[in-house]
Amino acid sequence: MNSWHASCGTAHCRAGWVVTLAGEKGKKLEEMTDTCFAAMMIYKKSSNIRVPVARFFEDHITAMQDIQRCAEEESNAK
Repeated sequence: MNSWHASCGTAHCRAGWVVTLAGEKGKKLEEMTDTCFAAMMIYKKSSNIRVPVARFFEDHITAMQDIQRCAEEESNAK
């Protein structure tokens, strides 16, 4: 996911999915700012797991590995 809406065949990059999954509030924040900033704020408020902005631009395989890592950390924190 090294560019916004690349020809990777998916509808959203990682940041785009974060905004989409945040629903109407995510969409409004994105409209007021931009996708990257909105995703940063959503991640910051929704989890103690830090996701640096650079992660929004990683290739698909690297992004999926980090998403898996985050899911495992989240699961282990409960």
